[in-house]
Amino acid sequence: MLVVVGVSLLQGIFQVIGVTSIFPFLAVAADPQQLRDSVVGSQVLEQLPEMTNGQLLMACGGIAIAMLFIANAINLFSEFVRSRYVRGFAHWLRIGLLCKIVQRPYGDFLQQNSGVQIKKVNGDVNQYVQGVLLPLLDCISRFVIIVLLLATLVLVHPVVAVVGMVLLSSFYLIVFGVLARRRKVIADEMKTVNRGLMCEIQQLFAGIKAVKVHCVEEEFVARIQHLSTRQASLLAWMPIYSSFPRYLIEPLALGGLVAIVLAYSMNGKDLTAILPSLGLVAIAVYRLLPAFQSFYSQMTGLSTARHALDEVFDEFMAIEKSISEEGSVPIASASSSSPMQWEHEICLENILFRYPGSLNPVIDGLSVVIPKNSSIGVVGQTGAGKSTLVDLVLGLHMPSGGRVLVDGIPITAENRRNWMRNIGYVPQEIVLVDDSIAANIAFGVPANERDDARLEESARAAQILGFIEEELPDQWQTKVGERGVRLSGGQRQRIGLARALYHRPALLILDEATSALDIETESQVMQSIEALEGSVTLIIIAHRLSTISRCQQRLDLNSGCLDPTWSGQPLGCQQLD
Repeated sequence: MLVVVGVSLLQGIFQVIGVTSIFPFLAVAADPQQLRDSVVGSQVLEQLPEMTNGQLLMACGGIAIAMLFIANAINLFSEFVRSRYVRGFAHWLRIGLLCKIVQRPYGDFLQQNSGVQIKKVNGDVNQYVQGVLLPLLDCISRFVIIVLLLATLVLVHPVVAVVGMVLLSSFYLIVFGVLARRRKVIADEMKTVNRGLMCEIQQLFAGIKAVKVHCVEEEFVARIQHLSTRQASLLAWMPIYSSFPRYLIEPLALGGLVAIVLAYSMNGKDLTAILPSLGLVAIAVYRLLPAFQSFYSQMTGLSTARHALDEVFDEFMAIEKSISEEGSVPIASASSSSPMQWEHEICLENILFRYPGSLNPVIDGLSVVIPKNSSIGVVGQTGAGKSTLVDLVLGLHMPSGGRVLVDGIPITAENRRNWMRNIGYVPQEIVLVDDSIAANIAFGVPANERDDARLEESARAAQILGFIEEELPDQWQTKVGERGVRLSGGQRQRIGLARALYHRPALLILDEATSALDIETESQVMQSIEALEGSVTLIIIAHRLSTISRCQQRLDLNSGCLDPTWSGQPLGCQQLD
Protein backbone atom coordinates (compact mmCIF):
# COMPACT_ATOMS: atom_id res chain seq x y z
CA MET A 1 0.00 0.00 0.00
CA LEU A 2 2.86 2.40 0.81
CA VAL A 3 4.34 1.68 -2.61
CA VAL A 4 1.04 2.64 -4.25
CA VAL A 5 0.90 5.91 -2.29
CA GLY A 6 4.55 6.61 -3.11
CA VAL A 7 3.97 6.05 -6.83
CA SER A 8 0.88 8.28 -6.65
CA LEU A 9 3.01 11.04 -5.11
CA LEU A 10 5.61 10.57 -7.86
CA GLN A 11 2.82 10.74 -10.43
CA GLY A 12 1.61 14.04 -8.97
CA ILE A 13 5.11 15.54 -8.96
CA PHE A 14 5.67 14.69 -12.61
CA GLN A 15 2.24 16.04 -13.49
CA VAL A 16 3.36 19.38 -12.05
CA ILE A 17 6.70 19.17 -13.87
CA GLY A 18 4.91 18.34 -17.10
CA VAL A 19 2.54 21.29 -16.73
CA THR A 20 5.17 23.84 -15.64
CA SER A 21 7.55 22.79 -18.42
CA ILE A 22 5.30 24.63 -20.88
CA PHE A 23 5.96 27.94 -19.09
CA PRO A 24 9.53 28.52 -20.48
CA PHE A 25 8.36 27.67 -24.00
CA LEU A 26 5.52 30.19 -23.85
CA ALA A 27 7.81 32.79 -22.24
CA VAL A 28 10.37 32.47 -25.05
CA ALA A 29 7.61 32.54 -27.67
CA ALA A 30 6.23 35.77 -26.16
CA ASP A 31 9.50 37.58 -25.32
CA PRO A 32 12.84 35.70 -25.49
CA GLN A 33 14.72 38.56 -23.89
CA GLN A 34 12.57 38.37 -20.78
CA LEU A 35 13.78 34.82 -20.18
CA ARG A 36 17.40 35.78 -20.84
CA ASP A 37 17.16 38.67 -18.37
CA SER A 38 15.53 36.66 -15.56
CA VAL A 39 17.74 35.42 -12.72
CA VAL A 40 16.91 31.73 -13.17
CA GLY A 41 16.93 31.93 -16.97
CA SER A 42 20.31 33.63 -17.15
CA GLN A 43 21.89 31.12 -14.75
CA VAL A 44 20.58 28.16 -16.76
CA LEU A 45 21.62 29.63 -20.12
CA GLU A 46 25.15 30.26 -18.82
CA GLN A 47 25.58 26.48 -18.45
CA LEU A 48 24.47 25.82 -22.05
CA PRO A 49 26.04 26.56 -25.45
CA GLU A 50 25.13 29.88 -27.06
CA MET A 51 21.74 29.66 -28.78
CA THR A 52 19.71 31.96 -31.01
CA ASN A 53 16.15 32.82 -30.05
CA GLY A 54 14.87 30.25 -32.55
CA GLN A 55 17.12 27.54 -31.15
CA LEU A 56 16.10 28.47 -27.61
CA LEU A 57 12.43 28.23 -28.57
CA MET A 58 12.99 24.79 -30.13
CA ALA A 59 14.92 23.62 -27.06
CA CYS A 60 12.20 24.78 -24.66
CA GLY A 61 9.52 23.18 -26.83
CA GLY A 62 11.44 19.90 -26.97
CA ILE A 63 11.90 19.89 -23.19
CA ALA A 64 8.18 20.57 -22.67
CA ILE A 65 7.20 17.71 -24.99
CA ALA A 66 9.74 15.35 -23.38
CA MET A 67 8.51 16.18 -19.87
CA LEU A 68 4.91 15.54 -20.92
CA PHE A 69 5.97 12.16 -22.34
CA ILE A 70 7.78 11.33 -19.09
CA ALA A 71 4.77 12.47 -17.02
CA ASN A 72 2.47 10.25 -19.09
CA ALA A 73 4.89 7.33 -18.77
CA ILE A 74 4.80 7.80 -14.99
CA ASN A 75 0.99 7.86 -15.23
CA LEU A 76 1.06 4.53 -17.06
CA PHE A 77 3.46 3.04 -14.52
CA SER A 78 1.25 4.27 -11.69
CA GLU A 79 -1.79 2.61 -13.30
CA PHE A 80 0.17 -0.64 -13.57
CA VAL A 81 1.27 -0.54 -9.92
CA ARG A 82 -2.29 0.15 -8.74
CA SER A 83 -3.74 -2.56 -10.97
CA ARG A 84 -1.21 -5.13 -9.81
CA TYR A 85 -1.80 -4.28 -6.16
CA VAL A 86 -5.57 -4.42 -6.59
CA ARG A 87 -5.56 -7.77 -8.42
CA GLY A 88 -3.24 -9.25 -5.83
CA PHE A 89 -5.51 -8.00 -3.07
CA ALA A 90 -8.55 -9.43 -4.88
CA HIS A 91 -6.87 -12.84 -4.99
CA TRP A 92 -6.00 -12.63 -1.29
CA LEU A 93 -9.52 -11.53 -0.36
CA ARG A 94 -11.25 -14.16 -2.52
CA ILE A 95 -9.19 -17.04 -1.16
CA GLY A 96 -9.45 -15.69 2.38
CA LEU A 97 -13.23 -15.43 2.13
CA LEU A 98 -13.49 -18.88 0.54
CA CYS A 99 -11.38 -20.42 3.31
CA LYS A 100 -13.52 -18.72 5.94
CA ILE A 101 -16.74 -19.92 4.30
CA VAL A 102 -15.67 -23.56 4.07
CA GLN A 103 -14.67 -23.44 7.76
CA ARG A 104 -18.24 -22.60 8.75
CA PRO A 105 -20.15 -25.28 10.63
CA TYR A 106 -21.99 -27.67 8.32
CA GLY A 107 -25.36 -26.55 9.67
CA ASP A 108 -24.80 -23.06 8.27
CA PHE A 109 -24.73 -24.43 4.73
CA LEU A 110 -28.18 -25.96 5.22
CA GLN A 111 -29.62 -22.49 5.80
CA GLN A 112 -27.91 -20.62 2.97
CA ASN A 113 -28.39 -20.52 -0.78
CA SER A 114 -25.30 -21.73 -2.63
CA GLY A 115 -25.89 -19.12 -5.34
CA VAL A 116 -25.51 -16.37 -2.74
CA GLN A 117 -22.24 -17.92 -1.56
CA ILE A 118 -20.92 -18.10 -5.14
CA LYS A 119 -21.91 -14.47 -5.65
CA LYS A 120 -20.01 -13.41 -2.51
CA VAL A 121 -16.83 -15.30 -3.35
CA ASN A 122 -16.70 -14.27 -6.98
CA GLY A 123 -19.09 -11.47 -7.88
CA ASP A 124 -18.94 -9.40 -4.69
CA VAL A 125 -15.16 -9.65 -4.39
CA ASN A 126 -14.78 -8.49 -8.00
CA GLN A 127 -17.28 -5.72 -7.47
CA TYR A 128 -15.55 -4.66 -4.25
CA VAL A 129 -12.23 -4.44 -6.07
CA GLN A 130 -13.66 -2.70 -9.14
CA GLY A 131 -16.09 -0.48 -7.30
CA VAL A 132 -14.36 0.23 -3.99
CA LEU A 133 -10.64 -0.51 -3.80
CA LEU A 134 -9.59 0.61 -7.28
CA PRO A 135 -11.61 3.85 -7.07
CA LEU A 136 -10.21 4.49 -3.59
CA LEU A 137 -6.63 4.20 -4.82
CA ASP A 138 -7.48 6.33 -7.84
CA CYS A 139 -8.94 8.94 -5.50
CA ILE A 140 -5.65 9.05 -3.59
CA SER A 141 -3.76 9.54 -6.84
CA ARG A 142 -6.13 12.23 -8.10
CA PHE A 143 -6.09 14.02 -4.77
CA VAL A 144 -2.28 14.22 -4.84
CA ILE A 145 -2.38 15.58 -8.40
CA ILE A 146 -5.07 18.14 -7.51
CA VAL A 147 -3.17 19.41 -4.45
CA LEU A 148 0.15 19.75 -6.29
CA LEU A 149 -1.38 21.42 -9.35
CA LEU A 150 -3.34 23.85 -7.18
CA ALA A 151 -0.18 24.65 -5.23
CA THR A 152 1.55 25.41 -8.54
CA LEU A 153 -1.32 27.66 -9.62
CA VAL A 154 -1.21 29.49 -6.30
CA LEU A 155 2.43 30.35 -6.94
CA VAL A 156 1.70 31.55 -10.49
CA HIS A 157 -1.69 33.22 -10.06
CA PRO A 158 -2.95 33.12 -6.43
CA VAL A 159 -6.32 34.80 -7.01
CA VAL A 160 -7.29 32.59 -9.94
CA ALA A 161 -6.12 29.47 -8.07
CA VAL A 162 -8.02 30.20 -4.84
CA VAL A 163 -11.23 31.32 -6.57
CA GLY A 164 -11.11 28.35 -8.95
CA MET A 165 -10.46 25.89 -6.14
CA VAL A 166 -13.37 27.23 -4.06
CA LEU A 167 -15.78 27.22 -6.99
CA LEU A 168 -14.83 23.76 -8.24
CA SER A 169 -14.87 22.18 -4.78
CA SER A 170 -18.21 23.80 -3.89
CA PHE A 171 -19.80 22.71 -7.16
CA TYR A 172 -18.77 19.07 -6.82
CA LEU A 173 -19.65 18.92 -3.11
CA ILE A 174 -23.13 20.30 -3.76
CA VAL A 175 -23.77 17.85 -6.61
CA PHE A 176 -22.42 14.95 -4.56
CA GLY A 177 -24.63 15.85 -1.59
CA VAL A 178 -27.79 16.39 -3.64
CA LEU A 179 -27.50 12.96 -5.27
CA ALA A 180 -26.46 11.09 -2.11
CA ARG A 181 -29.92 9.76 -1.25
CA ARG A 182 -30.58 8.55 -4.79
CA ARG A 183 -27.24 6.75 -4.87
CA LYS A 184 -28.08 4.98 -1.61
CA VAL A 185 -31.40 3.78 -3.03
CA ILE A 186 -29.61 2.42 -6.11
CA ALA A 187 -26.94 0.70 -4.00
CA ASP A 188 -29.51 -1.03 -1.79
CA GLU A 189 -31.63 -2.15 -4.74
CA MET A 190 -28.59 -3.38 -6.66
CA LYS A 191 -27.69 -5.58 -3.70
CA THR A 192 -31.13 -7.22 -3.77
CA VAL A 193 -31.31 -7.53 -7.55
CA ASN A 194 -27.83 -9.05 -7.93
CA ARG A 195 -28.52 -11.63 -5.24
CA GLY A 196 -31.88 -12.57 -6.76
CA LEU A 197 -30.44 -12.81 -10.26
CA MET A 198 -27.66 -15.18 -9.19
CA CYS A 199 -30.08 -17.42 -7.30
CA GLU A 200 -32.62 -17.60 -10.13
CA ILE A 201 -30.00 -18.46 -12.76
CA GLN A 202 -28.46 -21.13 -10.57
CA GLN A 203 -31.87 -22.65 -9.76
CA LEU A 204 -32.76 -22.77 -13.46
CA PHE A 205 -29.65 -24.73 -14.46
CA ALA A 206 -29.57 -26.90 -11.33
CA GLY A 207 -33.15 -28.00 -11.96
CA ILE A 208 -33.09 -27.97 -15.77
CA LYS A 209 -34.43 -31.53 -16.02
CA ALA A 210 -37.52 -30.76 -13.93
CA VAL A 211 -37.92 -27.40 -15.69
CA LYS A 212 -38.08 -29.11 -19.08
CA VAL A 213 -40.31 -31.97 -17.92
CA HIS A 214 -42.84 -29.54 -16.45
CA CYS A 215 -42.49 -27.14 -19.42
CA VAL A 216 -41.86 -24.12 -17.18
CA GLU A 217 -38.88 -22.63 -19.04
CA GLU A 218 -40.89 -19.50 -19.79
CA GLU A 219 -41.70 -18.88 -16.13
CA PHE A 220 -38.05 -19.15 -15.05
CA VAL A 221 -36.84 -16.98 -17.92
CA ALA A 222 -39.55 -14.41 -17.10
CA ARG A 223 -38.35 -14.14 -13.49
CA ILE A 224 -34.76 -13.73 -14.64
CA GLN A 225 -35.84 -11.23 -17.29
CA HIS A 226 -37.62 -9.11 -14.69
CA LEU A 227 -34.52 -8.95 -12.48
CA SER A 228 -32.19 -8.39 -15.44
CA THR A 229 -34.34 -5.52 -16.72
CA ARG A 230 -34.24 -3.86 -13.33
CA GLN A 231 -30.47 -4.37 -13.08
CA ALA A 232 -29.97 -2.81 -16.52
CA SER A 233 -32.12 0.17 -15.54
CA LEU A 234 -30.13 0.76 -12.35
CA LEU A 235 -26.79 0.40 -14.12
CA ALA A 236 -27.88 2.82 -16.85
CA TRP A 237 -28.24 5.66 -14.33
CA MET A 238 -24.83 5.22 -12.70
CA PRO A 239 -22.74 6.81 -15.51
CA ILE A 240 -25.17 9.74 -15.63
CA TYR A 241 -24.72 10.51 -11.94
CA SER A 242 -20.94 10.25 -12.19
CA SER A 243 -20.39 12.08 -15.50
CA PHE A 244 -22.87 14.90 -15.86
CA PRO A 245 -20.94 17.50 -13.73
CA ARG A 246 -18.17 17.42 -16.34
CA TYR A 247 -20.53 18.66 -19.03
CA LEU A 248 -21.35 21.71 -16.90
CA ILE A 249 -17.91 22.49 -15.55
CA GLU A 250 -15.95 22.36 -18.84
CA PRO A 251 -17.75 25.31 -20.51
CA LEU A 252 -17.62 27.21 -17.20
CA ALA A 253 -13.84 26.72 -16.98
CA LEU A 254 -13.40 27.84 -20.57
CA GLY A 255 -15.63 30.81 -19.80
CA GLY A 256 -13.35 31.72 -16.90
CA LEU A 257 -10.27 31.80 -19.14
CA VAL A 258 -12.16 33.86 -21.71
CA ALA A 259 -13.21 36.27 -18.95
CA ILE A 260 -9.57 36.71 -17.84
CA VAL A 261 -8.47 37.49 -21.40
CA LEU A 262 -11.37 39.93 -21.92
CA ALA A 263 -10.66 41.65 -18.61
CA TYR A 264 -7.01 42.23 -19.53
CA SER A 265 -7.94 43.34 -23.04
CA MET A 266 -10.64 45.80 -21.88
CA ASN A 267 -8.21 47.34 -19.38
CA GLY A 268 -5.76 47.97 -22.23
CA LYS A 269 -3.09 45.62 -20.89
CA ASP A 270 -0.62 43.82 -23.15
CA LEU A 271 -1.74 40.20 -23.53
CA THR A 272 1.78 39.22 -24.56
CA ALA A 273 2.97 39.83 -21.02
CA ILE A 274 0.48 37.39 -19.51
CA LEU A 275 0.70 34.78 -22.26
CA PRO A 276 3.12 32.46 -20.36
CA SER A 277 1.07 32.63 -17.14
CA LEU A 278 -2.19 32.26 -19.05
CA GLY A 279 -0.83 29.28 -20.95
CA LEU A 280 0.31 27.65 -17.72
CA VAL A 281 -3.13 28.24 -16.17
CA ALA A 282 -4.80 26.76 -19.25
CA ILE A 283 -2.61 23.63 -19.19
CA ALA A 284 -3.10 23.27 -15.42
CA VAL A 285 -6.87 23.58 -15.79
CA TYR A 286 -6.71 21.07 -18.65
CA ARG A 287 -5.08 18.62 -16.21
CA LEU A 288 -7.12 19.65 -13.17
CA LEU A 289 -10.60 19.21 -14.62
CA PRO A 290 -10.17 15.49 -15.45
CA ALA A 291 -8.59 14.98 -12.02
CA PHE A 292 -11.52 16.68 -10.28
CA GLN A 293 -14.02 14.78 -12.44
CA SER A 294 -12.27 11.47 -11.86
CA PHE A 295 -12.14 12.13 -8.11
CA TYR A 296 -15.87 12.88 -8.10
CA SER A 297 -16.70 9.86 -10.29
CA GLN A 298 -14.72 7.51 -8.09
CA MET A 299 -16.35 8.87 -4.94
CA THR A 300 -19.74 8.38 -6.60
CA GLY A 301 -18.75 4.84 -7.51
CA LEU A 302 -17.64 4.20 -3.95
CA SER A 303 -21.01 5.26 -2.59
CA THR A 304 -23.00 3.12 -5.05
CA ALA A 305 -20.73 0.06 -4.77
CA ARG A 306 -20.76 -0.03 -0.98
CA HIS A 307 -23.19 -2.98 -1.09
CA ALA A 308 -20.30 -5.15 -2.31
CA LEU A 309 -18.23 -3.98 0.65
CA ASP A 310 -21.18 -4.72 2.95
CA GLU A 311 -21.65 -8.21 1.48
CA VAL A 312 -17.99 -9.20 1.81
CA PHE A 313 -17.35 -7.87 5.29
CA ASP A 314 -20.79 -8.82 6.63
CA GLU A 315 -19.93 -12.35 5.55
CA PHE A 316 -16.63 -12.19 7.42
CA MET A 317 -18.44 -11.01 10.56
CA ALA A 318 -21.16 -13.67 10.26
CA ILE A 319 -18.54 -16.37 9.80
CA GLU A 320 -16.56 -15.25 12.83
CA LYS A 321 -19.73 -15.26 14.93
CA SER A 322 -20.74 -18.71 13.70
CA ILE A 323 -17.28 -20.17 14.24
CA SER A 324 -17.07 -18.70 17.74
CA GLU A 325 -20.37 -20.37 18.63
CA GLU A 326 -19.73 -23.84 17.19
CA GLY A 327 -16.12 -23.96 16.09
CA SER A 328 -14.70 -24.69 12.67
CA VAL A 329 -13.05 -27.42 10.68
CA PRO A 330 -9.67 -25.96 9.66
CA ILE A 331 -8.64 -25.92 6.01
CA ALA A 332 -6.69 -29.08 5.31
CA SER A 333 -5.83 -31.52 2.55
CA ALA A 334 -6.93 -35.13 2.52
CA SER A 335 -3.69 -36.22 4.15
CA SER A 336 -2.79 -33.27 6.35
CA SER A 337 -4.27 -34.66 9.57
CA SER A 338 -3.74 -38.07 11.15
CA PRO A 339 -6.73 -40.30 11.99
CA MET A 340 -7.95 -40.45 15.56
CA GLN A 341 -6.92 -43.75 17.10
CA TRP A 342 -9.81 -45.87 18.38
CA GLU A 343 -9.94 -49.47 19.51
CA HIS A 344 -13.25 -50.20 21.21
CA GLU A 345 -16.51 -48.39 20.50
CA ILE A 346 -18.52 -45.39 19.41
CA CYS A 347 -20.94 -44.28 22.10
CA LEU A 348 -23.86 -41.93 21.53
CA GLU A 349 -24.70 -40.71 25.01
CA ASN A 350 -28.16 -39.18 25.60
CA ILE A 351 -28.06 -37.31 22.27
CA LEU A 352 -30.33 -34.31 21.76
CA PHE A 353 -30.28 -32.37 18.50
CA ARG A 354 -32.42 -29.62 17.05
CA TYR A 355 -31.72 -27.52 13.97
CA PRO A 356 -31.22 -23.76 14.42
CA GLY A 357 -34.55 -21.96 14.41
CA SER A 358 -36.48 -25.15 15.16
CA LEU A 359 -38.36 -25.68 18.43
CA ASN A 360 -38.74 -29.45 18.19
CA PRO A 361 -35.69 -31.71 18.43
CA VAL A 362 -35.04 -34.16 15.60
CA ILE A 363 -33.35 -36.57 18.01
CA ASP A 364 -34.13 -36.57 21.72
CA GLY A 365 -32.42 -38.70 24.38
CA LEU A 366 -30.84 -41.27 22.05
CA SER A 367 -28.18 -43.56 23.55
CA VAL A 368 -26.50 -46.39 21.69
CA VAL A 369 -23.13 -48.16 21.69
CA ILE A 370 -21.56 -49.33 18.42
CA PRO A 371 -18.63 -51.71 19.02
CA LYS A 372 -15.71 -51.40 16.65
CA ASN A 373 -15.84 -53.73 13.62
CA SER A 374 -19.53 -54.40 14.20
CA SER A 375 -22.43 -53.52 11.91
CA ILE A 376 -25.63 -51.66 12.67
CA GLY A 377 -28.63 -50.97 10.47
CA VAL A 378 -30.61 -47.78 11.08
CA VAL A 379 -34.29 -47.62 10.16
CA GLY A 380 -37.09 -45.18 10.71
CA GLN A 381 -39.81 -43.27 8.96
CA THR A 382 -39.00 -40.31 6.76
CA GLY A 383 -38.07 -37.40 9.03
CA ALA A 384 -37.18 -39.64 11.97
CA GLY A 385 -33.61 -38.31 11.94
CA LYS A 386 -31.65 -41.05 10.18
CA SER A 387 -29.46 -38.71 8.13
CA THR A 388 -29.14 -36.33 11.10
CA LEU A 389 -27.82 -39.21 13.19
CA VAL A 390 -25.25 -39.93 10.49
CA ASP A 391 -24.19 -36.26 10.44
CA LEU A 392 -23.69 -36.38 14.21
CA VAL A 393 -21.51 -39.48 13.95
CA LEU A 394 -19.58 -37.88 11.09
CA GLY A 395 -18.91 -34.81 13.23
CA LEU A 396 -20.67 -32.47 10.79
CA HIS A 397 -23.12 -31.48 13.54
CA MET A 398 -22.36 -30.96 17.20
CA PRO A 399 -25.14 -32.27 19.50
CA SER A 400 -27.43 -29.73 21.16
CA GLY A 401 -27.21 -32.01 24.19
CA GLY A 402 -25.35 -35.18 25.08
CA ARG A 403 -22.08 -36.39 23.59
CA VAL A 404 -20.64 -38.53 20.80
CA LEU A 405 -17.74 -40.48 22.35
CA VAL A 406 -15.03 -42.54 20.67
CA ASP A 407 -13.31 -44.76 23.24
CA GLY A 408 -14.57 -42.31 25.86
CA ILE A 409 -13.17 -39.24 24.07
CA PRO A 410 -15.82 -36.67 23.06
CA ILE A 411 -15.92 -35.56 19.42
CA THR A 412 -15.43 -31.79 19.46
CA ALA A 413 -14.81 -28.99 16.98
CA GLU A 414 -11.10 -29.34 17.73
CA ASN A 415 -10.68 -33.07 17.03
CA ARG A 416 -13.43 -33.86 14.52
CA ARG A 417 -11.06 -33.44 11.57
CA ASN A 418 -8.95 -36.31 12.96
CA TRP A 419 -12.10 -38.36 13.54
CA MET A 420 -13.32 -37.79 9.98
CA ARG A 421 -10.09 -39.30 8.64
CA ASN A 422 -11.40 -42.70 9.84
CA ILE A 423 -14.65 -42.48 7.91
CA GLY A 424 -15.85 -43.51 4.48
CA TYR A 425 -19.24 -41.96 3.71
CA VAL A 426 -21.65 -42.75 0.88
CA PRO A 427 -24.73 -40.49 0.75
CA GLN A 428 -27.87 -41.20 -1.23
CA GLU A 429 -27.16 -38.33 -3.62
CA ILE A 430 -23.60 -38.59 -4.89
CA VAL A 431 -21.91 -35.32 -5.85
CA LEU A 432 -19.42 -35.81 -8.66
CA VAL A 433 -17.02 -33.18 -9.96
CA ASP A 434 -16.62 -32.50 -13.68
CA ASP A 435 -13.43 -34.54 -13.94
CA SER A 436 -12.27 -38.07 -14.69
CA ILE A 437 -13.53 -41.30 -13.14
CA ALA A 438 -10.18 -41.68 -11.37
CA ALA A 439 -10.36 -38.16 -9.92
CA ASN A 440 -13.87 -38.79 -8.61
CA ILE A 441 -12.97 -42.07 -6.91
CA ALA A 442 -9.69 -40.75 -5.46
CA PHE A 443 -11.62 -37.67 -4.39
CA GLY A 444 -9.35 -34.78 -3.35
CA VAL A 445 -6.14 -36.76 -3.93
CA PRO A 446 -3.66 -35.06 -6.33
CA ALA A 447 -3.19 -36.92 -9.62
CA ASN A 448 0.47 -37.70 -8.88
CA GLU A 449 -0.45 -39.30 -5.54
CA ARG A 450 -3.24 -41.63 -6.71
CA ASP A 451 -2.79 -45.33 -6.05
CA ASP A 452 -3.80 -47.34 -9.14
CA ALA A 453 -4.07 -50.55 -7.13
CA ARG A 454 -6.48 -48.89 -4.69
CA LEU A 455 -8.52 -47.48 -7.56
CA GLU A 456 -8.97 -50.93 -9.05
CA GLU A 457 -9.63 -52.54 -5.67
CA SER A 458 -12.32 -50.03 -4.67
CA ALA A 459 -13.97 -50.09 -8.11
CA ARG A 460 -14.13 -53.89 -8.05
CA ALA A 461 -15.74 -53.86 -4.59
CA ALA A 462 -18.29 -51.31 -5.80
CA GLN A 463 -19.13 -53.52 -8.82
CA ILE A 464 -18.13 -50.84 -11.34
CA LEU A 465 -14.69 -52.01 -12.52
CA GLY A 466 -16.08 -53.83 -15.55
CA PHE A 467 -18.08 -50.78 -16.62
CA ILE A 468 -15.00 -48.54 -16.36
CA GLU A 469 -12.58 -50.80 -18.21
CA GLU A 470 -14.90 -52.31 -20.82
CA GLU A 471 -17.55 -49.70 -21.63
CA LEU A 472 -15.98 -46.27 -21.15
CA PRO A 473 -13.99 -44.93 -24.13
CA ASP A 474 -11.17 -43.46 -22.02
CA GLN A 475 -11.58 -45.85 -19.10
CA TRP A 476 -10.25 -44.19 -15.92
CA GLN A 477 -9.75 -40.83 -17.65
CA THR A 478 -13.34 -40.60 -18.93
CA LYS A 479 -14.98 -37.31 -17.95
CA VAL A 480 -18.23 -37.73 -16.01
CA GLY A 481 -19.69 -34.30 -16.88
CA GLU A 482 -21.07 -31.69 -14.51
CA ARG A 483 -22.45 -33.43 -11.41
CA GLY A 484 -22.00 -36.75 -13.27
CA VAL A 485 -24.76 -36.09 -15.81
CA ARG A 486 -23.24 -38.58 -18.30
CA LEU A 487 -23.75 -41.46 -15.87
CA SER A 488 -26.87 -43.21 -14.63
CA GLY A 489 -28.01 -42.90 -11.03
CA GLY A 490 -26.76 -46.40 -10.23
CA GLN A 491 -23.38 -45.71 -11.79
CA ARG A 492 -23.02 -42.52 -9.77
CA GLN A 493 -23.84 -44.39 -6.56
CA ARG A 494 -21.28 -47.08 -7.29
CA ILE A 495 -18.61 -44.44 -7.95
CA GLY A 496 -19.58 -42.86 -4.62
CA LEU A 497 -19.17 -46.23 -2.92
CA ALA A 498 -15.80 -46.77 -4.61
CA ARG A 499 -14.77 -43.30 -3.41
CA ALA A 500 -15.51 -44.25 0.20
CA LEU A 501 -13.70 -47.59 -0.10
CA TYR A 502 -10.63 -46.07 -1.79
CA HIS A 503 -9.47 -44.54 1.50
CA ARG A 504 -9.83 -47.89 3.32
CA PRO A 505 -11.92 -46.46 6.16
CA ALA A 506 -12.24 -47.91 9.63
CA LEU A 507 -15.88 -46.76 9.72
CA LEU A 508 -18.07 -47.04 6.61
CA ILE A 509 -21.41 -45.21 6.61
CA LEU A 510 -23.96 -45.96 3.89
CA ASP A 511 -26.81 -43.43 3.90
CA GLU A 512 -29.30 -45.17 1.57
CA ALA A 513 -26.29 -45.60 -0.69
CA THR A 514 -27.76 -48.52 -2.66
CA SER A 515 -31.25 -47.13 -3.19
CA ALA A 516 -30.64 -46.43 -6.91
CA LEU A 517 -29.31 -49.94 -7.60
CA ASP A 518 -31.34 -52.85 -8.88
CA ILE A 519 -31.74 -55.79 -6.51
CA GLU A 520 -29.11 -57.95 -8.23
CA THR A 521 -26.45 -55.21 -8.28
CA GLU A 522 -27.28 -54.24 -4.71
CA SER A 523 -26.84 -57.85 -3.65
CA GLN A 524 -23.41 -57.97 -5.31
CA VAL A 525 -22.37 -54.68 -3.72
CA MET A 526 -23.55 -55.78 -0.29
CA GLN A 527 -21.64 -59.05 -0.63
CA SER A 528 -18.49 -57.01 -1.27
CA ILE A 529 -19.24 -54.90 1.80
CA GLU A 530 -19.99 -57.96 3.90
CA ALA A 531 -16.55 -59.25 2.98
CA LEU A 532 -15.20 -56.34 5.03
CA GLU A 533 -17.05 -57.58 8.13
CA GLY A 534 -14.74 -57.85 11.10
CA SER A 535 -12.30 -55.27 9.76
CA VAL A 536 -14.62 -52.30 9.25
CA THR A 537 -17.40 -50.79 11.37
CA LEU A 538 -20.59 -50.46 9.32
CA ILE A 539 -23.50 -48.06 9.80
CA ILE A 540 -26.15 -48.67 7.14
CA ILE A 541 -29.31 -46.65 6.57
CA ALA A 542 -31.72 -48.33 4.17
CA HIS A 543 -35.37 -48.69 3.23
CA ARG A 544 -35.08 -52.32 2.14
CA LEU A 545 -34.71 -54.74 5.05
CA SER A 546 -32.62 -56.99 2.81
CA THR A 547 -29.94 -54.28 2.76
CA ILE A 548 -29.44 -54.47 6.53
CA SER A 549 -30.37 -58.12 6.93
CA ARG A 550 -26.88 -59.19 7.97
CA CYS A 551 -26.24 -56.26 10.33
CA GLN A 552 -25.56 -57.36 13.89
CA GLN A 553 -27.79 -54.64 15.39
CA ARG A 554 -30.81 -52.69 14.22
CA LEU A 555 -31.53 -49.20 15.55
CA ASP A 556 -35.14 -48.09 15.11
CA LEU A 557 -35.32 -44.30 15.33
CA ASN A 558 -39.10 -44.42 15.59
CA SER A 559 -38.71 -45.90 19.06
CA GLY A 560 -35.24 -44.49 19.69
CA CYS A 561 -33.68 -47.78 20.78
CA LEU A 562 -32.06 -50.95 19.50
CA ASP A 563 -34.39 -53.73 18.36
CA PRO A 564 -33.96 -56.53 20.94
CA THR A 565 -35.68 -59.06 18.62
CA TRP A 566 -33.35 -58.41 15.70
CA SER A 567 -31.68 -61.63 14.58
CA GLY A 568 -29.49 -60.29 11.81
CA GLN A 569 -30.79 -62.88 9.34
CA PRO A 570 -32.04 -62.32 5.76
CA LEU A 571 -35.70 -61.33 5.69
CA GLY A 572 -36.17 -60.86 1.96
CA CYS A 573 -36.77 -57.68 0.07
CA GLN A 574 -39.17 -55.60 2.16
CA GLN A 575 -39.81 -51.87 2.34
CA LEU A 576 -39.66 -50.18 5.74
CA ASP A 577 -41.77 -47.19 4.73
